[in-house]
Amino acid sequence: MTMKNIRLLEKIRKFFIPDPMPIPKHIAINLKDHTGIEKETIITFSTQNWADLWTRKQRFSLQFARQGNRVVYIETQFHWVSYFLQFKTQWRRIFLFLTGFRKVEENLYIYTPPILFPAFQIFPSIAKFNNVILAFFVKREMIKHQMTEPVLWMYTHFNKPLVKKLKSKKVLYECVDDYSEAKGLIKKETVIKQEKETLKQSSAVIVTADSLKPKMLEENNNVHIISNAANIAHFKKAYNSVLSEPDEYKSIQRPRLLFIGALQYWVDQELIACLAESHPEWQILFVGPVSVSTKRLNNFKNIHLLGRKDYDDLPNYLAHSDIALNPYKVDGVAEGCSPLKLYEYLAAGLPVVSTEMPEVRKFEGIVKVAENYNEFIDAVDEFLSMDKQSLDNIKAKSVEISTLHSWENRFKKVETVLQEVLS
Repeated sequence: MTMKNIRLLEKIRKFFIPDPMPIPKHIAINLKDHTGIEKETIITFSTQNWADLWTRKQRFSLQFARQGNRVVYIETQFHWVSYFLQFKTQWRRIFLFLTGFRKVEENLYIYTPPILFPAFQIFPSIAKFNNVILAFFVKREMIKHQMTEPVLWMYTHFNKPLVKKLKSKKVLYECVDDYSEAKGLIKKETVIKQEKETLKQSSAVIVTADSLKPKMLEENNNVHIISNAANIAHFKKAYNSVLSEPDEYKSIQRPRLLFIGALQYWVDQELIACLAESHPEWQILFVGPVSVSTKRLNNFKNIHLLGRKDYDDLPNYLAHSDIALNPYKVDGVAEGCSPLKLYEYLAAGLPVVSTEMPEVRKFEGIVKVAENYNEFIDAVDEFLSMDKQSLDNIKAKSVEISTLHSWENRFKKVETVLQEVLS
Protein backbone atom coordinates (compact mmCIF):
# COMPACT_ATOMS: atom_id res chain seq x y z
CA MET A 1 0.00 0.00 0.00
CA THR A 2 1.40 3.37 -1.00
CA MET A 3 1.92 6.25 1.45
CA LYS A 4 -0.77 8.20 -0.40
CA ASN A 5 -3.31 5.44 0.24
CA ILE A 6 -2.27 5.17 3.88
CA ARG A 7 -2.79 8.90 4.36
CA LEU A 8 -6.19 8.67 2.67
CA LEU A 9 -7.27 5.81 4.95
CA GLU A 10 -6.11 7.76 7.98
CA LYS A 11 -8.17 10.79 6.88
CA ILE A 12 -11.22 8.56 6.48
CA ARG A 13 -10.60 7.00 9.90
CA LYS A 14 -10.31 10.41 11.56
CA PHE A 15 -13.50 11.58 9.87
CA PHE A 16 -15.52 8.74 11.37
CA ILE A 17 -13.51 8.19 14.56
CA PRO A 18 -11.69 11.41 15.44
CA ASP A 19 -8.88 11.39 17.95
CA PRO A 20 -9.88 12.51 21.46
CA MET A 21 -9.70 16.25 22.06
CA PRO A 22 -6.12 17.30 22.89
CA ILE A 23 -5.65 18.12 26.55
CA PRO A 24 -5.11 21.89 26.97
CA LYS A 25 -1.64 22.87 28.13
CA HIS A 26 -2.90 24.64 31.25
CA ILE A 27 -5.63 22.20 32.29
CA ALA A 28 -3.71 19.76 34.49
CA ILE A 29 -3.88 19.90 38.25
CA ASN A 30 -0.37 20.87 39.29
CA LEU A 31 0.63 18.66 42.22
CA LYS A 32 4.41 18.43 42.27
CA ASP A 33 5.95 15.41 44.02
CA HIS A 34 2.46 14.29 45.06
CA THR A 35 2.11 10.70 46.22
CA GLY A 36 -1.52 9.70 46.15
CA ILE A 37 -3.85 6.87 45.21
CA GLU A 38 -2.49 4.69 42.43
CA LYS A 39 -2.99 1.29 40.79
CA GLU A 40 -6.78 1.41 41.10
CA THR A 41 -9.22 0.97 38.25
CA ILE A 42 -11.60 3.92 38.26
CA ILE A 43 -14.62 4.06 35.96
CA THR A 44 -16.22 7.51 35.83
CA PHE A 45 -19.82 7.74 34.68
CA SER A 46 -19.97 11.36 33.60
CA THR A 47 -22.76 13.68 32.50
CA GLN A 48 -20.42 15.39 30.03
CA ASN A 49 -18.54 14.35 26.93
CA TRP A 50 -14.77 14.42 27.09
CA ALA A 51 -14.64 17.27 24.55
CA ASP A 52 -17.17 19.43 26.40
CA LEU A 53 -16.05 22.45 28.40
CA TRP A 54 -13.60 21.30 31.05
CA THR A 55 -15.02 20.76 34.52
CA ARG A 56 -14.04 18.78 37.60
CA LYS A 57 -15.16 15.56 35.88
CA GLN A 58 -12.43 15.59 33.24
CA ARG A 59 -9.85 17.15 35.58
CA PHE A 60 -10.19 14.58 38.34
CA SER A 61 -10.13 11.72 35.83
CA LEU A 62 -6.97 13.10 34.25
CA GLN A 63 -5.24 13.56 37.60
CA PHE A 64 -6.05 10.06 38.84
CA ALA A 65 -4.75 8.62 35.57
CA ARG A 66 -1.49 10.57 35.77
CA GLN A 67 -0.94 9.24 39.28
CA GLY A 68 -0.91 5.69 37.95
CA ASN A 69 -4.55 4.59 38.13
CA ARG A 70 -6.31 3.09 35.12
CA VAL A 71 -9.21 5.45 34.42
CA VAL A 72 -12.12 5.03 32.03
CA TYR A 73 -14.15 8.19 31.40
CA ILE A 74 -17.62 7.22 30.20
CA GLU A 75 -19.25 10.05 28.35
CA THR A 76 -22.80 11.32 28.79
CA GLN A 77 -25.52 8.78 28.05
CA PHE A 78 -27.47 9.95 25.00
CA HIS A 79 -30.94 8.67 24.23
CA TRP A 80 -32.54 8.56 20.79
CA VAL A 81 -34.43 11.86 21.14
CA SER A 82 -31.24 13.74 22.06
CA TYR A 83 -29.41 11.99 19.23
CA PHE A 84 -31.85 13.14 16.55
CA LEU A 85 -32.06 16.65 17.99
CA GLN A 86 -28.26 16.95 17.95
CA PHE A 87 -27.60 14.78 14.91
CA LYS A 88 -25.56 17.48 13.17
CA THR A 89 -22.80 17.30 15.81
CA GLN A 90 -23.40 13.86 17.33
CA TRP A 91 -23.98 11.63 14.28
CA ARG A 92 -20.90 9.51 15.04
CA ARG A 93 -22.49 8.18 18.23
CA ILE A 94 -24.48 5.66 16.21
CA PHE A 95 -21.32 3.52 15.91
CA LEU A 96 -18.71 5.01 18.28
CA PHE A 97 -19.63 2.63 21.10
CA LEU A 98 -18.37 -0.24 18.94
CA THR A 99 -14.86 1.22 18.98
CA GLY A 100 -14.56 0.42 22.69
CA PHE A 101 -12.31 2.21 25.16
CA ARG A 102 -10.34 4.84 23.24
CA LYS A 103 -6.96 5.78 24.66
CA VAL A 104 -6.35 9.46 25.44
CA GLU A 105 -2.95 9.02 27.06
CA GLU A 106 -1.24 6.51 29.34
CA ASN A 107 -3.79 5.01 31.79
CA LEU A 108 -6.65 7.17 30.51
CA TYR A 109 -9.46 5.99 28.22
CA ILE A 110 -12.78 7.44 27.09
CA TYR A 111 -15.85 5.47 26.12
CA THR A 112 -18.91 6.65 24.21
CA PRO A 113 -21.92 4.58 25.33
CA PRO A 114 -24.48 3.15 22.89
CA ILE A 115 -27.54 5.31 22.27
CA LEU A 116 -30.14 4.39 24.86
CA PHE A 117 -33.91 4.50 25.10
CA PRO A 118 -35.46 7.84 26.10
CA ALA A 119 -37.60 8.64 29.16
CA PHE A 120 -35.35 6.64 31.49
CA GLN A 121 -35.78 9.42 34.04
CA ILE A 122 -39.55 9.05 33.77
CA PHE A 123 -40.03 5.27 33.68
CA PRO A 124 -37.78 3.15 35.97
CA SER A 125 -38.31 0.07 33.78
CA ILE A 126 -36.63 1.85 30.84
CA ALA A 127 -33.72 2.87 33.09
CA LYS A 128 -33.33 -0.76 34.16
CA PHE A 129 -33.26 -1.94 30.54
CA ASN A 130 -30.76 0.77 29.57
CA ASN A 131 -28.46 -0.30 32.39
CA VAL A 132 -28.51 -3.90 31.13
CA ILE A 133 -27.41 -2.69 27.68
CA LEU A 134 -24.72 -0.40 29.08
CA ALA A 135 -23.39 -3.06 31.46
CA PHE A 136 -23.02 -5.55 28.60
CA PHE A 137 -20.78 -3.29 26.53
CA VAL A 138 -18.77 -1.89 29.45
CA LYS A 139 -18.12 -5.39 30.87
CA ARG A 140 -17.00 -6.59 27.45
CA GLU A 141 -14.42 -3.80 27.30
CA MET A 142 -13.32 -4.38 30.89
CA ILE A 143 -12.59 -8.03 30.07
CA LYS A 144 -10.67 -7.00 26.96
CA HIS A 145 -8.53 -4.58 29.02
CA GLN A 146 -8.22 -6.96 32.00
CA MET A 147 -9.98 -4.60 34.40
CA THR A 148 -11.58 -6.02 37.54
CA GLU A 149 -13.16 -4.65 40.72
CA PRO A 150 -13.36 -1.04 39.60
CA VAL A 151 -14.08 1.95 41.76
CA LEU A 152 -17.23 3.47 40.27
CA TRP A 153 -17.15 7.27 40.30
CA MET A 154 -20.75 8.22 39.59
CA TYR A 155 -21.87 11.65 38.43
CA THR A 156 -25.08 9.98 37.24
CA HIS A 157 -27.95 9.14 39.57
CA PHE A 158 -29.66 6.61 37.27
CA ASN A 159 -26.96 3.92 36.98
CA LYS A 160 -27.31 2.19 40.35
CA PRO A 161 -27.80 -1.29 38.75
CA LEU A 162 -24.25 -1.10 37.39
CA VAL A 163 -22.82 -1.38 40.91
CA LYS A 164 -23.47 -5.13 40.99
CA LYS A 165 -23.26 -5.79 37.27
CA LEU A 166 -19.69 -4.44 37.07
CA LYS A 167 -18.69 -6.09 40.38
CA SER A 168 -17.46 -2.79 41.71
CA LYS A 169 -15.03 -2.50 44.57
CA LYS A 170 -16.43 0.76 45.92
CA VAL A 171 -18.88 3.43 44.76
CA LEU A 172 -18.49 7.17 45.12
CA TYR A 173 -21.38 9.41 44.08
CA GLU A 174 -20.55 13.02 43.21
CA CYS A 175 -23.57 15.31 42.90
CA VAL A 176 -22.90 18.60 41.13
CA ASP A 177 -26.51 19.73 40.60
CA ASP A 178 -30.02 19.17 41.89
CA TYR A 179 -31.05 16.83 39.07
CA SER A 180 -34.71 16.82 40.11
CA GLU A 181 -34.83 20.49 39.03
CA ALA A 182 -33.38 19.85 35.57
CA LYS A 183 -35.32 20.37 32.34
CA GLY A 184 -36.15 17.79 29.69
CA LEU A 185 -37.52 14.24 29.65
CA ILE A 186 -37.64 13.80 33.40
CA LYS A 187 -40.19 13.19 36.13
CA LYS A 188 -39.18 14.71 39.44
CA GLU A 189 -40.45 11.81 41.55
CA THR A 190 -38.54 9.28 39.43
CA VAL A 191 -35.30 11.26 39.62
CA ILE A 192 -35.58 11.55 43.41
CA LYS A 193 -36.19 7.79 43.73
CA GLN A 194 -33.27 6.93 41.41
CA GLU A 195 -30.93 9.20 43.34
CA LYS A 196 -31.99 7.69 46.68
CA GLU A 197 -31.15 4.23 45.36
CA THR A 198 -27.73 5.45 44.20
CA LEU A 199 -27.06 7.11 47.55
CA LYS A 200 -27.80 3.89 49.44
CA GLN A 201 -25.26 2.03 47.28
CA SER A 202 -22.51 4.65 47.70
CA SER A 203 -19.62 4.41 50.15
CA ALA A 204 -19.26 8.20 50.12
CA VAL A 205 -20.98 11.20 48.59
CA ILE A 206 -19.49 14.49 47.42
CA VAL A 207 -21.64 17.56 46.77
CA THR A 208 -20.55 20.87 45.29
CA ALA A 209 -22.99 23.16 47.11
CA ASP A 210 -24.09 23.44 50.75
CA SER A 211 -27.76 23.26 49.81
CA LEU A 212 -27.33 19.77 48.33
CA LYS A 213 -26.02 18.19 51.53
CA PRO A 214 -29.21 17.91 53.66
CA LYS A 215 -31.00 15.86 50.98
CA MET A 216 -28.02 13.51 50.63
CA LEU A 217 -27.80 12.99 54.39
CA GLU A 218 -31.29 11.53 54.39
CA GLU A 219 -29.91 8.42 52.64
CA ASN A 220 -26.15 8.48 53.33
CA ASN A 221 -24.30 9.77 56.39
CA ASN A 222 -20.91 10.08 54.66
CA VAL A 223 -21.39 13.34 52.73
CA HIS A 224 -18.64 15.86 51.93
CA ILE A 225 -18.95 19.38 50.51
CA ILE A 226 -16.24 20.09 47.92
CA SER A 227 -17.17 23.02 45.72
CA ASN A 228 -15.80 23.98 42.31
CA ALA A 229 -12.54 25.86 41.82
CA ALA A 230 -10.23 27.37 39.21
CA ASN A 231 -6.78 26.92 37.75
CA ILE A 232 -5.51 29.92 39.69
CA ALA A 233 -2.10 30.31 38.04
CA HIS A 234 -3.66 30.19 34.58
CA PHE A 235 -6.45 32.71 35.14
CA LYS A 236 -4.35 34.98 37.32
CA LYS A 237 -2.40 35.88 34.18
CA ALA A 238 -5.37 38.07 33.25
CA TYR A 239 -4.65 40.13 36.37
CA ASN A 240 -0.90 40.41 36.57
CA SER A 241 0.33 39.86 33.00
CA VAL A 242 0.26 41.88 29.81
CA LEU A 243 -1.74 39.68 27.46
CA SER A 244 -2.52 40.33 23.82
CA GLU A 245 -6.00 41.51 22.94
CA PRO A 246 -8.12 38.91 21.09
CA ASP A 247 -8.70 39.80 17.45
CA GLU A 248 -12.50 39.82 17.88
CA TYR A 249 -12.20 42.49 20.56
CA LYS A 250 -10.50 45.04 18.32
CA SER A 251 -13.78 46.06 16.70
CA ILE A 252 -15.74 46.01 19.97
CA GLN A 253 -15.71 49.17 22.08
CA ARG A 254 -15.55 49.28 25.87
CA PRO A 255 -17.04 48.79 28.37
CA ARG A 256 -17.09 45.03 27.78
CA LEU A 257 -19.25 42.76 29.91
CA LEU A 258 -18.09 39.16 29.63
CA PHE A 259 -19.70 35.77 30.19
CA ILE A 260 -17.48 32.68 29.89
CA GLY A 261 -19.09 29.26 29.67
CA ALA A 262 -21.81 27.35 27.86
CA LEU A 263 -24.91 29.31 26.93
CA GLN A 264 -27.50 26.86 28.28
CA TYR A 265 -31.13 26.99 29.36
CA TRP A 266 -30.13 28.12 32.85
CA VAL A 267 -28.72 31.43 31.55
CA ASP A 268 -31.31 34.21 31.92
CA GLN A 269 -31.53 35.57 28.37
CA GLU A 270 -34.32 37.93 29.38
CA LEU A 271 -31.94 39.54 31.88
CA ILE A 272 -29.23 39.86 29.20
CA ALA A 273 -31.72 41.45 26.80
CA CYS A 274 -32.79 43.89 29.51
CA LEU A 275 -29.13 44.73 30.17
CA ALA A 276 -28.42 45.33 26.48
CA GLU A 277 -31.54 47.42 25.97
CA SER A 278 -30.99 49.64 29.02
CA HIS A 279 -27.43 50.55 28.00
CA PRO A 280 -26.75 50.19 24.26
CA GLU A 281 -23.19 51.44 24.88
CA TRP A 282 -22.40 48.38 27.02
CA GLN A 283 -20.97 45.55 24.92
CA ILE A 284 -22.01 42.09 26.18
CA LEU A 285 -19.79 39.22 25.09
CA PHE A 286 -20.39 35.48 25.34
CA VAL A 287 -17.35 33.20 25.06
CA GLY A 288 -18.38 29.57 24.91
CA PRO A 289 -20.56 27.09 23.01
CA VAL A 290 -24.23 27.90 22.42
CA SER A 291 -26.62 25.02 23.19
CA VAL A 292 -30.00 26.79 23.11
CA SER A 293 -31.93 29.16 20.89
CA THR A 294 -30.67 32.75 21.15
CA LYS A 295 -33.61 34.30 19.30
CA ARG A 296 -34.18 36.70 22.21
CA LEU A 297 -30.65 38.10 21.84
CA ASN A 298 -30.08 38.14 18.10
CA ASN A 299 -31.46 41.61 17.38
CA PHE A 300 -29.12 43.45 19.76
CA LYS A 301 -26.05 44.95 18.11
CA ASN A 302 -24.27 45.16 21.49
CA ILE A 303 -24.53 41.41 22.18
CA HIS A 304 -21.71 39.34 20.70
CA LEU A 305 -21.73 35.53 20.61
CA LEU A 306 -18.06 34.70 20.03
CA GLY A 307 -18.29 30.91 20.36
CA ARG A 308 -15.98 28.49 22.12
CA LYS A 309 -12.31 29.44 22.47
CA ASP A 310 -9.24 27.46 23.44
CA TYR A 311 -8.98 27.05 27.20
CA ASP A 312 -5.38 28.24 27.05
CA ASP A 313 -6.55 31.57 25.54
CA LEU A 314 -9.34 32.41 28.02
CA PRO A 315 -7.17 34.73 30.19
CA ASN A 316 -6.72 37.00 27.15
CA TYR A 317 -10.49 37.52 26.92
CA LEU A 318 -10.76 38.20 30.65
CA ALA A 319 -7.81 40.60 30.65
CA HIS A 320 -9.45 42.86 28.07
CA SER A 321 -12.93 42.91 29.62
CA ASP A 322 -14.33 45.19 32.32
CA ILE A 323 -17.05 43.22 34.13
CA ALA A 324 -17.73 39.48 34.48
CA LEU A 325 -21.34 38.27 34.40
CA ASN A 326 -22.96 35.33 36.18
CA PRO A 327 -26.59 35.64 34.97
CA TYR A 328 -28.22 32.41 36.14
CA LYS A 329 -31.99 32.08 36.19
CA VAL A 330 -33.06 32.14 39.83
CA ASP A 331 -34.61 28.67 40.24
CA GLY A 332 -33.90 25.25 41.71
CA VAL A 333 -30.90 24.73 39.42
CA ALA A 334 -29.22 27.92 40.68
CA GLU A 335 -30.06 26.98 44.27
CA GLY A 336 -27.88 23.86 44.12
CA CYS A 337 -25.13 25.05 41.75
CA SER A 338 -21.49 25.92 42.43
CA PRO A 339 -20.70 28.09 39.37
CA LEU A 340 -17.22 27.15 38.17
CA LYS A 341 -16.88 30.35 36.15
CA LEU A 342 -17.16 32.40 39.36
CA TYR A 343 -13.81 31.09 40.61
CA GLU A 344 -12.18 31.77 37.25
CA TYR A 345 -13.51 35.34 37.29
CA LEU A 346 -12.13 35.88 40.80
CA ALA A 347 -8.69 34.51 39.88
CA ALA A 348 -8.61 36.88 36.90
CA GLY A 349 -9.37 39.84 39.19
CA LEU A 350 -12.44 40.82 37.21
CA PRO A 351 -15.35 42.53 39.05
CA VAL A 352 -18.33 40.14 39.11
CA VAL A 353 -22.07 40.80 39.00
CA SER A 354 -24.31 37.81 39.68
CA THR A 355 -27.92 36.89 40.15
CA GLU A 356 -29.03 35.44 43.49
CA MET A 357 -27.25 32.13 44.24
CA PRO A 358 -26.36 30.74 47.69
CA GLU A 359 -22.84 29.75 46.58
CA VAL A 360 -22.20 33.26 45.24
CA ARG A 361 -23.38 34.87 48.50
CA LYS A 362 -20.25 33.43 50.13
CA PHE A 363 -18.27 36.13 48.27
CA GLU A 364 -20.57 39.02 49.11
CA GLY A 365 -18.52 42.19 49.51
CA ILE A 366 -16.40 41.29 46.51
CA VAL A 367 -19.11 40.05 44.15
CA LYS A 368 -22.23 42.18 43.65
CA VAL A 369 -25.34 40.01 43.99
CA ALA A 370 -28.56 41.31 42.45
CA GLU A 371 -32.05 40.21 43.47
CA ASN A 372 -33.79 41.57 40.37
CA TYR A 373 -33.06 42.99 36.91
CA ASN A 374 -32.87 46.61 38.03
CA GLU A 375 -30.38 45.74 40.78
CA PHE A 376 -28.29 43.83 38.24
CA ILE A 377 -28.12 46.83 35.92
CA ASP A 378 -27.32 49.15 38.84
CA ALA A 379 -24.55 46.81 40.05
CA VAL A 380 -22.85 46.88 36.64
CA ASP A 381 -23.17 50.65 36.57
CA GLU A 382 -21.67 50.95 40.07
CA PHE A 383 -18.60 48.96 39.05
CA LEU A 384 -18.15 50.97 35.86
CA SER A 385 -18.50 54.26 37.77
CA MET A 386 -16.08 53.28 40.53
CA ASP A 387 -12.82 55.21 40.93
CA LYS A 388 -9.63 53.40 40.01
CA GLN A 389 -8.37 52.94 43.57
CA SER A 390 -11.61 51.36 44.80
CA LEU A 391 -11.76 49.10 41.75
CA ASP A 392 -8.13 48.06 42.17
CA ASN A 393 -8.85 47.12 45.79
CA ILE A 394 -11.72 44.85 44.77
CA LYS A 395 -9.61 43.22 42.05
CA ALA A 396 -6.77 42.57 44.51
CA LYS A 397 -9.16 41.06 47.08
CA SER A 398 -10.72 38.85 44.40
CA VAL A 399 -7.35 37.44 43.38
CA GLU A 400 -6.29 36.98 47.00
CA ILE A 401 -9.40 35.05 48.00
CA SER A 402 -9.26 32.94 44.83
CA THR A 403 -6.02 31.29 46.00
CA LEU A 404 -8.09 29.34 48.55
CA HIS A 405 -10.12 27.81 45.74
CA SER A 406 -7.61 26.01 43.52
CA TRP A 407 -8.12 22.66 41.81
CA GLU A 408 -5.07 21.42 43.69
CA ASN A 409 -6.84 22.13 46.97
CA ARG A 410 -10.06 20.50 45.80
CA PHE A 411 -8.39 17.39 44.41
CA LYS A 412 -6.56 16.69 47.66
CA LYS A 413 -9.90 16.78 49.49
CA VAL A 414 -11.50 14.49 46.93
CA GLU A 415 -8.59 12.09 47.14
CA THR A 416 -8.81 12.03 50.93
CA VAL A 417 -12.46 10.97 50.66
CA LEU A 418 -11.53 8.15 48.29
CA GLN A 419 -8.64 7.05 50.51
CA GLU A 420 -11.02 6.76 53.46
CA VAL A 421 -13.44 4.75 51.34
CA LEU A 422 -10.74 2.37 50.15
CA SER A 423 -9.32 1.86 53.63
